[in-house]
Amino acid sequence: MPPGEGSAEGAGAASGPVVPDAGGSGRVVDHPISRDPGLGARASEWLASADPVVVEPRGASTVMLVRDGASGPEVYVQRRVASMAFAPSTVVFPGGGVDPADQSLPLSTPGLAELAAAMGATLEVAAPHAAAAVREVEEECGVRLSVADLRGRAHWVTPEFEPRRYDTWILAAGMPADQEATGTTTESDHSAWVRPRDLLERHAAGEVRMLPPTVVSLEQLAEFDSAAAFLADRPVVAKVLPVLVVGPDGQPVLRTEMP
Repeated sequence: MPPGEGSAEGAGAASGPVVPDAGGSGRVVDHPISRDPGLGARASEWLASADPVVVEPRGASTVMLVRDGASGPEVYVQRRVASMAFAPSTVVFPGGGVDPADQSLPLSTPGLAELAAAMGATLEVAAPHAAAAVREVEEECGVRLSVADLRGRAHWVTPEFEPRRYDTWILAAGMPADQEATGTTTESDHSAWVRPRDLLERHAAGEVRMLPPTVVSLEQLAEFDSAAAFLADRPVVAKVLPVLVVGPDGQPVLRTEMP
């Protein structure tokens, strides 16, 4: 399983400083590189290289499984085990890479056309990512979803300095009332339902590690009063590729232009 959100390696602050956008096309945010010293060193080496290597990203899907709690919407998250090559000890949403078998989902599958429209993608692009999302959620937390349950939320690509990269669609779905989410994967050591603001506060305090796509997705969920309202939302979905640059303090940051 690539990261649940399978996208940008390196955790940032809950939102990061907003940088003026000279082009005026959108909000630009600097996410600090993770506190992991190895990651920071790799980022610095990549910036200093005269001929940096860029690998092709693998397709992936991740799902924000949401429900209503006593104090507003909650989302299901997992913490990846420390031995994972990508995003170890990182809190993520369930998800993973697109497998060859996912390419066989019929384009006539109920709900696929609506999902593709929400993603701003063709049926041919949406189909394998929808199949991967449904499969991974069942494999990782024992929850059975249909393609019609999925909603398009975002599209993130891992920064170019990373040796493992993913082209990830972030989707969302409501938790079926007659099912229970359980941690069924060996790739995570903890799973839980959380309030987005609680997890964001813990991340800002340095208590948990998250990737920028997860942080941004939680910030968006926190703006809604119910899971139904969140799932009814139709955000602008555009590809987001954080760019590794040197920040004002001389340290590497991931500069991200939001849709």
